Parts: sequence; C-alpha cells; structure tokens
Amino acid sequence: MFRRGDTWTYAIDLGPDSVGRRRYRRKGGFRTRKDAQTALHELRRRVDVGQEVNDKQTVAAWLEAWFIGKENLRPTTARGYRAHLDKYLIPHLGGVPLERLRAAHISEMMRAIKADGLAGPITVRRIHATLRSALNAAVKQQRISVNPAVHVELPETAKRRVRPWEPEELGQFLDYAMRDRLGALYELIAMTGLRRGEAIGLRWIDVELERGFLTVRQQIVQLGHQTAIGRPKTSSGEDRRVDLDDATIGCLLGHQLAQAQERSAWGTGYVDQGLVFTRENGEHLHPEFVTRHFQVLTRAAGLRDVRLHDLRHGQASLMLAAGVSMAVVSKRLGHSSIAITSDTYSHLLEGVGRDAAERASALVPRGLHASRTHLPSKTPDAHLSDEQKARSDMVRRQGLEPRTRRLRVCCSAN
Repeated sequence: MFRRGDTWTYAIDLGPDSVGRRRYRRKGGFRTRKDAQTALHELRRRVDVGQEVNDKQTVAAWLEAWFIGKENLRPTTARGYRAHLDKYLIPHLGGVPLERLRAAHISEMMRAIKADGLAGPITVRRIHATLRSALNAAVKQQRISVNPAVHVELPETAKRRVRPWEPEELGQFLDYAMRDRLGALYELIAMTGLRRGEAIGLRWIDVELERGFLTVRQQIVQLGHQTAIGRPKTSSGEDRRVDLDDATIGCLLGHQLAQAQERSAWGTGYVDQGLVFTRENGEHLHPEFVTRHFQVLTRAAGLRDVRLHDLRHGQASLMLAAGVSMAVVSKRLGHSSIAITSDTYSHLLEGVGRDAAERASALVPRGLHASRTHLPSKTPDAHLSDEQKARSDMVRRQGLEPRTRRLRVCCSAN
C-alpha cells in the first residue's frame, strides 16, 4: 500500500494461476488509504473463495460468452436474446468492466432507452430479464459476487385485461368460419386453447380422433418473416395431452375428408408434410397469414375485432365459467406455471368464485335453524318507545359491543 500523488495504490501477489504463472495485481486512484484497504480486502476475499479475478473482461465479452454457452434455446428465445444484446445491452453497457458493473449503470441504460423512445415498459422489462439471466450465470461461475441487475427498479406496466368474445359472439364466428376451408383451424384453437404455432404445426400422427385427444409436440414459429419448426413455447407445454370434445372431433373428421380431396386433386404436385392444416397444395401455413385471415373472417362475420390469441383466452374463460379448476386450465393451455394462469385470468373468476363458495357451502350439513332466511315478524325493539329506539340505534352505529339494551349506567365523579 503506497501513496502516489494525491491518491493511494495497492499491490498484491495473487499467487500462481492454473498454468503456474504468477499473478500480480496493482490498482490505484483511491482517494484515501482506507478506501484502498477496503478494496484490497475485498480482492483477497474473492481470491480466498476461489472466485475468478479478471477486471479486464468487459460486459460485452461476458454477454457474448454467455450467449454462446446457451444450448438448446428455442429459436424465438435465441432471437430475442440476440436482439437485446445487439440493440441495447452491448451498446449501452458493453464497455464497462464486468466486475465494475453497478446497478447505477443499468438504471442509466434503462432511462436512456426510455428517453429515446427505443422501447416501451414491457420491452425494457424483457431486456432487463435477459441481462439479469446473464449476470446470474456470472455469479454462479464466481465471476462477480452479486448480481447488480437485482437492485434495479423496473418501470411500471399497465396490466392488460383480456376481453375475449362472449359465447354468443364466438358461436357466431365459428358458424361463419365453417364456410371457409380453414374454419376447422379456428374451431380447434377456440375449443382447445392451442397457440397459433401449435395449431398450424399439428400433425395427423399426433391426433387420436377415435380416442378423443391430441398431443402437442411441435409448433411452427415465425422468425422475422421466415418460419421454422420448433418445440412448444414452454417445457411444460411439450408432449401435453389436450382432450377434444365431440363437436371438435367431428369438425376435424370433416376437415380430414376435405384435405384428402385436395390431395387427390393436386396429385404429384401435393407436398405432403403430414400436417393437419395446410395450404391447398399441402405446404405449411405461414403464421402471419393465419392471423390476417382470421381478421378478414371476423369483419365479414360482423363481429368486434379481437386478436387471434384471444380465441385461446376465450377457451380459458369458458372453462373457468364452467367451474374447471385453475390447475386443469393451466395444464391444458401449457403454461409454465399456474401463477401465470392465475395472474392472467384472475379477473374472470368473480362469478366463478361466488358459485364455488355456494357449492362448497352446500356440502356442509346444517340444522333446520340455519336455513331460516326470513326475519321474525316482531323484532326485540318492537316494545320500545321512539326515544328508546333512537338511543338503541345510536349505540349500534357507534359499534359498542356487546349490544346491551335498557341498561342504565350510573357514573360517579369519584
């Protein structure tokens, strides 16, 4: 520990590295001797617990190494991570040494993104989630001792309350859509809650019409305008069984016959990929086309605009209204946790909750006196005078318990 001009500097021998080379560390610029000693003690602590000490690695270098090490990412997840790194994290934080990254740096980045109008609150939260995940990996690998992203205040986001079609509106749409060759696709989404990519990626080998269920094993995802076949969005959604009602089974059988006719008409030009829903020549449907076509059918049916994804929400609301448990709904939709289901659809449970309370109460045997719902014809206050009734009412309004009538209390000055 020595002084250089107006600042203090420490120097330390860290011992040999993994290949036997001696490691020395010198760092200056501390305003006081105490500041330099504190930094030196922290460095020694990190070395003692086996934490790697390398203040030359930047945030950009770490983020790149972290991303390369992420294996088996879903295509959409990898694309989202890459966009966050290239557009936001590396430009704003890339030059900061990883070991010197603080919550203040991250907060400043978020303020800059918001001020420039580059991203809304939801996108900012997703960017923060990517950074937090990368820094959690740095903590696990003992590159840093704490994750500074944990201590950042996130922007508030307005919770969007889903408002799917009412049952009458949904029935009107499905009746109209059955005139279209893709009507069965929209019926399946509405009656099972499948995601768009899961529905258009469904294969006939994954559908058991005789046994009345299908299994979700893949989806078609959109990457820019390109498409790819990938796993379902969540691990809990993979290989999930979705039971089918009789009407949906009949709808799929009719669609299967119509598809066989198309295959025969195209002959050798038919591209058979084994998919349930395809273009006329058998090629897979583009997700964007399916959404635009849904909007066309909606307007033609004379209904208010909703998103295609709201058919999925509609299935959830119908099941909850029918008294299906939240756990069953969550499993059917393939959510990663029941908390997501509850948070998304809690506002739909008002009537369901009252009905459940009544049904639960009905299971409890009660005596005859508990079933009385009428008031006695003569109340206990009927014999009181008007003045006494007024005093009694005043006592009740003041919340005095226990309620005591016609009791005189004498107070003494002693």
